[in-house]
Amino acid sequence: MLTVIDQISINAPIQKVWDILTNPKFIKEWDDIPENYTGGLLTLNSVIEWEGHAKMVVTEFEEMKILKLNLYLPKVNLDPSQYDVSYRYSLKSNGEIVLDFEIGDFSPLPNSQDYYESSIEWLKMAKLKIKELAESK
Repeated sequence: MLTVIDQISINAPIQKVWDILTNPKFIKEWDDIPENYTGGLLTLNSVIEWEGHAKMVVTEFEEMKILKLNLYLPKVNLDPSQYDVSYRYSLKSNGEIVLDFEIGDFSPLPNSQDYYESSIEWLKMAKLKIKELAESK
């Protein structure tokens, strides 16, 4: 199984962290979303699409708790039912906010190790940027 699992503690109100995860204005600061994205705040069934390259769909949404986006890759010669790659963000509050990340499973994909390693590198940057955004101002 090729899944990236990590977490970070954030000293900020849970609402602020949630906004950073679901508001495109903030998402653009820690992740790559299409410049022409006009979908507004992420909610259940929101779609972010990089035309011809990838599509992400919000498949789980529990406000202030869970945001899960499934990744679909049209250039991969697999039926989407043959793989389940997702980005799952979970928030917990126990005096401080803990943001858990679970990204994968990349193992069914061609070049799975490359996707896995790229996700590790991406998450190192993204989690620190999310923390910085939440704790600023």
